[in-house]
Amino acid sequence: MVGVEHSDNPLVVDISAYILTEYVPAKPLESNLEVVFSTTDQALSEKCGQLNCGDNLKFPFARAGYAPTAVYIQDAKELVVADAATETKRVVELSLNISSLGEFDYEPGDTVAILPSNDPHVVAQLLHRLDIVQQADSYCLVRLALNCAKKSAKVPAHLPTTSAKTPREILTDCLSLHSVLQKQFLSALARCTSDSKERAFLASLSSKQGTNHYQTLILERGLCMLDLLELCASCQPTLALLVEHLPRLLPRPYSISNSPLECSKQMLRIIYSIRTHKAGVTTAMLEAKIKQHEEQLQQPVKLFLYPRIQNAFRYTDQELTGNQILIAVGTGLAPFLGFLAHKQRQQLATGETWLYVGAKTPQAMLKQQQLLDWQASSILQRLRLCYSRSSTPEEPKYVQQLLEEDAEQLVELLLQPSTILYVCADGAKISKSIEEGLRRCLQLALHLDEMEAVQRLKELRTQGKYREDLWL
Repeated sequence: MVGVEHSDNPLVVDISAYILTEYVPAKPLESNLEVVFSTTDQALSEKCGQLNCGDNLKFPFARAGYAPTAVYIQDAKELVVADAATETKRVVELSLNISSLGEFDYEPGDTVAILPSNDPHVVAQLLHRLDIVQQADSYCLVRLALNCAKKSAKVPAHLPTTSAKTPREILTDCLSLHSVLQKQFLSALARCTSDSKERAFLASLSSKQGTNHYQTLILERGLCMLDLLELCASCQPTLALLVEHLPRLLPRPYSISNSPLECSKQMLRIIYSIRTHKAGVTTAMLEAKIKQHEEQLQQPVKLFLYPRIQNAFRYTDQELTGNQILIAVGTGLAPFLGFLAHKQRQQLATGETWLYVGAKTPQAMLKQQQLLDWQASSILQRLRLCYSRSSTPEEPKYVQQLLEEDAEQLVELLLQPSTILYVCADGAKISKSIEEGLRRCLQLALHLDEMEAVQRLKELRTQGKYREDLWL
């Protein structure tokens, strides 16, 4: 699994253009919580904030018997250099020492989840906006307000309960500061805004009449709370309001990109890409930790992760003697690097493996020489590469075009009983394009109409022959 990264324009918004003359603001969310600061000294925990929340907080898809654990950065290698001209993102391969996980057996295709933290500079700016800089590192208690009338109100489970917590800790480890904002929360922010123009802007966005503006700014451009606070300088929400209505900062999954046979079981690798502007929360944190690792070689740099539940997107002993068709775009190649390294080291791996990969440019193709070496040594029986920024008109630019060129042979291999097709893509536009390409392959090779081909794809999914790993 890899993160979807979108290009971002600078935050330039004329809020006057989004103020309606007539509107009914959404009913604002009331804050049922209050934050009370303690005068008692507390021992601060070195754990990530969410690890202090007790047994009531569940970590999504955690494998039984495993909790988030500190692991250490062993090495970081830049695979792809960022290139603004082609909108190519920097790609990094991160090697982690996981000896602290104990007996952890993994297979190619398995995933881990990393606990992110918000950028310290962003948190510092938010503390200033909330006017609690002087209390930023003071122990505090979040509790139901004395005048709370909502019977179902409760303190969110993702706040620490078993050790000291501070506003800085809460904003750093517990709350998603970049989440999609609900209209009721926008209305509540409007009530925290003193400037009439800014207040009208937020109230208009929250209204039913402002649905088109909400679609444009919040859903399409992706403006988050931090962006709106930048646009609305007089907006000053309370920590209690943010704690109650911002969602939890969730762990982010990553595919293991190596075979357990490549190295000691005390190590695994992941691959991530990062935007040049407005980096994602987790990737920005990883970049900061890599810089820390490079600057202080004598001190190990840790991050927290846990193994996720295994699913069908794996290359196990059952698949060793079968065939695989692997399809990926960009960093979606990551899990397949583990597949191929595993096949290379397994003498029982006798099936055919075909790999279709797309990237923006040859320079953006992950481990291209390794792929060519695997082809030369017959680990890969077919390797098809394409580049969306290719200047050669006759060359296919997209993976689905490669699939259609090989339609007859591809479908023949796919319909063999031992063949499994794996796709690693975004679950949206790219996945849909690949699925449409596969549908056209079935139509061409089997002389089916569109509905028959769609039904055949559904059957392949049901049979476990069409497996997907989706980006988040």
